[in-house]
Amino acid sequence: MLFKKKFGLAGIILIVLILVGMLALPKKLLPPAKETSSNQLKIGYFHGGRTMLLYRAYINNEFDKENIPLSLITKVLYQPDFYTIPKSYEDIKNIGLYGKATGGELIDEVIKGNFAGATPGEASFISAASQNLPIVAVAQLGHDVKGQAGHAIIFRKDVTISQPSDIKGKTLASRRAGDGDGVFLREFLASIGLDPQKDVKILDKVIDDELNQALKKGSIDGGYYHLMSIEKLVENDQAYVFRKLDWLNPELSQALLIFHKDFVKNHPDQVEKVIRAYMKRIKYEHGLSKEERLKDPGKGYQKGLQMEKDFQGMNLPQYDLPPKVSRELLDQMQDLLLKYKYIDKKADLSKFIDNSFVEKIYEELK
Repeated sequence: MLFKKKFGLAGIILIVLILVGMLALPKKLLPPAKETSSNQLKIGYFHGGRTMLLYRAYINNEFDKENIPLSLITKVLYQPDFYTIPKSYEDIKNIGLYGKATGGELIDEVIKGNFAGATPGEASFISAASQNLPIVAVAQLGHDVKGQAGHAIIFRKDVTISQPSDIKGKTLASRRAGDGDGVFLREFLASIGLDPQKDVKILDKVIDDELNQALKKGSIDGGYYHLMSIEKLVENDQAYVFRKLDWLNPELSQALLIFHKDFVKNHPDQVEKVIRAYMKRIKYEHGLSKEERLKDPGKGYQKGLQMEKDFQGMNLPQYDLPPKVSRELLDQMQDLLLKYKYIDKKADLSKFIDNSFVEKIYEELK
C-alpha cells in the first residue's frame, strides 16, 4: 500500500514496464565487449553515414577473408557499457539506438589500451592531436560530397526566412555528432553576416531524436541537420531545407580510421590487413551499378546497407579510392576549431597521419 501510495497506479505500471523491458533486452544480440575473444582486434565504432562502408565490410566478412579477427565495438544510447556489434544485419536492425559512442569516448578507449583503433570524426581526431595523444590516422572513411552534401540548414515549416535578419533571435541547434557540426552551424551564420554569439541562441550536441522532437514541438526554430533526419522531417511536412551545405567545403566533414601509435608500430601487419579489407570493399562498391547503390535496404532502424541516396540533391557520405587522409582538409578544419575555441592550440597534424598503408595497398589493387 505504501508503494502504491508513493508512486500511484500509473507510476507502478511504468516501473513494471521498465523492469519487463530490461528483462527482455536482447543481451545475446549485443554481448559485452569484455566477452569478446582476447585475440579479437577491437575497433571502437560510431554508426553513422561516414562509417557505414566499414560496417558493410564487417558484416560481409571482408576482414575474415584477410584473416584478421576484427570486432566493431560500440554503445547503445543512454547505456554505459560497450558492446560488440553482431555481424548479422537481421540481428541488429530492430535493436534501436545502437552505435552511439562519441568520437571522444572511442579515442579514450584507444588511449587506455582497450581498443586497438577507432572511427572518430575529424573534430574528435583534431582535438586529440591538439592534446598530443598517441594516435595516428591511417585511412579516411566516408565524407560529404561537393554538390551533394548530406547536411543542410533547415527550419521549422512555420518559420519564414526571407533575409538573414529574419534569423536573428532564433534558436538553432546542432546534433550530437561532435564539435564539427557546431563549427559548420557557426560558419553558416558568419557567412550570411550574423554573429553566432550575439544574434542567435545555439544548442550544441543534441541527441538526434531529441533534436527532431525539439523542432516538432517548436522549442527550436531550426539548425544544422543530417540527411537522415532531414528526409523524415521534410516528408512529414514539419521542416524545409533552407540551404544545403555549400558555405564550406563539404569534404571537411569526414571520419577517420585511427589506431594507437604503439599498435601501428608493433603490429603493422594487422593494420595493413584491416586497411586492405576496407579498400577492397570500396573497390567492390565502386563497381556496382547506380541502381544497386541507391537500393533501399528495406524497413528497420538502421540504414547501414544503403550506399547512396538522392533526396533533394543530397547524398550519403561517400568513400574515395585511395582513401588517403588529407592533411590539407584537416588543417582547414583545425583552423575553424581554433576560431570557435573548441581547441586552444594547434598541432602539427603531419605527426598524426600515416598514409603509407593506403599507398602500398592501392598499388596492389590497381
